Amino acid sequence: MSDSAALYVDDSYMREFDAVVVRSGPRFVVLDATAFYPEGGGQPSDTGTLASGGRTFKVLKAMKRGPQVFHYLDGDIPEGAEVHGTVDWERRLGHMRLHSAEHLLTGLFEEEGSGPKVFSSFSQLDFQPSAIDEATLSRVRERFDAVIEEDAPVKIYYTSRDELDIGDDARKRSFLEKMPPGVQTLRMVRIGGYALTFCMGTHVRSTAEIGRLRSLRLEAKKKQRKIVYFELDNVK
Repeated sequence: MSDSAALYVDDSYMREFDAVVVRSGPRFVVLDATAFYPEGGGQPSDTGTLASGGRTFKVLKAMKRGPQVFHYLDGDIPEGAEVHGTVDWERRLGHMRLHSAEHLLTGLFEEEGSGPKVFSSFSQLDFQPSAIDEATLSRVRERFDAVIEEDAPVKIYYTSRDELDIGDDARKRSFLEKMPPGVQTLRMVRIGGYALTFCMGTHVRSTAEIGRLRSLRLEAKKKQRKIVYFELDNVK
């Protein structure tokens, strides 16, 4: 079983690529390389098209199974066929902006002593136990806007598992404990001096590309659980 080379890991801005079908089945293919991000880690799947043999097929979803990425289509492409892939760029860029926003907001709330983050997605952050209040929310929004204006760089680099300093971050420690022991190299995402964590998702190059918050609101739940909901301007 050959791996699907993850082109999206090295270049989040890759919109088109060429590949070969290494496995085929009813309405799915596995490629030797792909720029389609597969659903996972809280990030939705990319969509787009695969062109082959004079026909164009819709990529409805991409899912990772072991080392391979399965592309689910609206038709069939035979094994061995050459394909040209095109990623739905508007959807991908929206995911990149939201993903980087989620990282930045997490870092800013953690600086405010938000408490452990227990869940996150492209629309919400859950902290528990947490003392976040409306004043905290206001400060974070103000700082978020300032970081966007600053146009801080979003840097991606790799480090070894042994070199990673997680301090007293229970969330990162739990993540590492769940990671297979054989995984020794971690992909890190740093947003200026405001957020740093390991991540395999797609991100923008700088904070100006994230854009402004359309909304940021707080909801209090039982047992000191606080949920922060967020939206960005110009993201569907």
